[in-house]
Amino acid sequence: MRMKTFICGVLVALFLLSGSILAMASPDDSEHTIGSIYLYTGSPLILSNDKIHMLDSANPDISATVVNGNTLLPLRAVSEFFGADVSYDQTKREATISYDGKRFRFPINQKKYIVEELLGSKEISIGSNSTIMDGRTMVPLRVICEQVLGKKVSYYNRVIAVSDRAIDLQSQPKLVKQVEEKIGEVVKAGTMTELKKALAASREYYYAINDKAEAAVTNGSSNASGDGATVERESASIPSMGSSAPSMDTTAKVFGASDTGDQNYSSTNVQVEGIDEADVVKTDGKYIYIGGNNVVRIIKADQGSLKDETSIKLSTDKYVSEIYVADGKLAVLGTRSENSNVLYDKKGVLTEPMDAAADRSIGIMPPYYSVKNYSFVDVYDISNPARPLYLKGHEMEGSYQSSRKNGDIIYLVTNLYSSGEIALPMMRDTVIGPKQIQMKLDDVMIMPRRPADGYLIVSAINVSNQEKTEVEAITAYGMTMYMNDSSLYLAASGADDSSTIIQFEIAGMKVGYAGSGEVKGHLINQFAMDEYEGNLRVATTTWSNENALYVLDSSLNTIGAVTGLAKGETIYSVRFMGDKGYIVTFRTIDPLFVFDLSNPSKPVVTGELKIPGFSNYLHPVGKDLLLGIGADTYEIFRKDSNGKDVVVGVRQGGIKYSLFDVSDMGKPREISNYVVGDSGSGSEALYNHKAVMIDASKQNVAMDAYLNLEDKETDYQQGAVIMSYEGRKLALKGILQSEPSGVYGNDIPYARRVLYIGKQLYYVQDGRITSYDYESLKKIADLVLR
Repeated sequence: MRMKTFICGVLVALFLLSGSILAMASPDDSEHTIGSIYLYTGSPLILSNDKIHMLDSANPDISATVVNGNTLLPLRAVSEFFGADVSYDQTKREATISYDGKRFRFPINQKKYIVEELLGSKEISIGSNSTIMDGRTMVPLRVICEQVLGKKVSYYNRVIAVSDRAIDLQSQPKLVKQVEEKIGEVVKAGTMTELKKALAASREYYYAINDKAEAAVTNGSSNASGDGATVERESASIPSMGSSAPSMDTTAKVFGASDTGDQNYSSTNVQVEGIDEADVVKTDGKYIYIGGNNVVRIIKADQGSLKDETSIKLSTDKYVSEIYVADGKLAVLGTRSENSNVLYDKKGVLTEPMDAAADRSIGIMPPYYSVKNYSFVDVYDISNPARPLYLKGHEMEGSYQSSRKNGDIIYLVTNLYSSGEIALPMMRDTVIGPKQIQMKLDDVMIMPRRPADGYLIVSAINVSNQEKTEVEAITAYGMTMYMNDSSLYLAASGADDSSTIIQFEIAGMKVGYAGSGEVKGHLINQFAMDEYEGNLRVATTTWSNENALYVLDSSLNTIGAVTGLAKGETIYSVRFMGDKGYIVTFRTIDPLFVFDLSNPSKPVVTGELKIPGFSNYLHPVGKDLLLGIGADTYEIFRKDSNGKDVVVGVRQGGIKYSLFDVSDMGKPREISNYVVGDSGSGSEALYNHKAVMIDASKQNVAMDAYLNLEDKETDYQQGAVIMSYEGRKLALKGILQSEPSGVYGNDIPYARRVLYIGKQLYYVQDGRITSYDYESLKKIADLVLR
């Protein structure tokens, strides 16, 4: 658990005994003194010894705030940071600090405080009221730091230094810049004017670097084909997934679909143990829930028999993306769309209301109508699956990006592009009321040095009660999500061939911005990020096809890196497992790289394996055993002038399964492989790990696939491929033939998954569900949804 306050006893002891917080700037900055900490107005973070902490982890909205010209700080957080004791008397509405043998009492909403010591007490006037903000007592900066704690305050360009003696910030631009970059990258939007300025600045910011980005892409493309080799692709080969785990010998428990206590049914294949991910199909061991289009279908599954129990039909403006099922609750996630009542020109600039369109002159290029999207979470009680009961709903302006579920809390990520209309995002929370309301400005943060024309919004929804939704927004974009028990990371590729990583600390319903960092290149997917022992590992590829692995500390400082990896190739899959990492790159052949990450500041490549094909997805399936799912490749030849065969390219073949023995970090080995289908074959599993069913207890892997069969009587086959890896050898157990249902419409969810419940296997194929005996693969029953 990384969510922790910085007021722990060890830190207090360091302050009291040694009084030392090391200087953040260079050693010749003589102004650095004992006990220095740094803040930034509008930032919820504090910086000490080059480490970032939340100013108040219990109240993530708290920041150094300017009110009527006075900078206010949370009394408790700052006082306890320097070893003071703080209490609050609710009856008297009074906060008290005990420090250095004195008691300082701060009556709320009064411009004074009282000092009590052995010789008596005295009342001291101050220029601003002590006030309550977000449940915390806020007092003027200089009062708390100078008059109570006896520190010196230095202030310049929003940077605040608190130390034993004054620091001349104005004469130290390097120090000021470091503080700005560490904790000033994201700040509270103090006013609507400030927010609008940040949103409007994005176009100018990105246009300024657009030429550089285009040049980089062009150069990268030419470099990638410098040796004259060509790669023929007959189907889109979309790079896929990797994951994280404590260690190889525990992966059956962490990643298997059956090893969760006495549970004997499959669960969604997830990245992090204990953190659920939404999917289009879920089961609770008795029912199968299928979401898609405007409906969730609930199918009773009893030892292979199938019954269409009931349907949850949503309005036609809602599209179901994914669902969660757990503990008698069903959560439906998706996007709702509605036409806006405004018109935009081709540049996305607001022009006029819709009712003014009739007055437009003939011959002018017609404008287009904008469509507003809202991501939603609808929660149902399914303790009786035959009669689902609607409980609550949350709706946030923007498109559904991703989500995770930890216990009873769903963390919903929404991306909202402003489309020229600058305003606070709209939201609806049925706990509060049926009407749409604007987000509070206090819940919005901006990135002044990296502007974005829209919002990245994180919503925390408790599915077990009627607690209102908590939201946090940043003017940024976040396309790739990784989450563990204490932190949520969102990464977005920038126009300058770099990726910004934004961290939120999470604890139940509390979501707070905790810092940001940057790495060169872009991330392939969520598995390119993984946190282990407080360090974030990130794998990236640049536009010029240079690959790297970075290690970032808890403050998102880069502390180690392997760069220049497989130049001219592209990362296709990543897997982090404890202090080891695995990366597959591809251009004409598949190198599997093994990394030793036991020393975070010195990550090293320990081994490399080159084989034909590539793995889109890597999955640990036992001690020192890694399963790869991807595509086979083979060389394309032509005759030269002398009649000799010359390799002119590489062609993608069928779907390839590989088993890698990684017990020797210096010499990874492919010990078994199996190819199904030929060139043109594909599967959702190649770009979506949730389409893969892993049964660790039976050592099976299953997925829906489209198989091109060039050497067979039929040209193709759609079906569920059941593969065994028992005995460290891959073997095809069978292919379950898919049959079209012939029924279509909004009431038919389009989803293809394989799952098991007990001794039966179930194949969901859009509007048809078929059950089989798991051992013999003999068909039991067939249900077509109507």
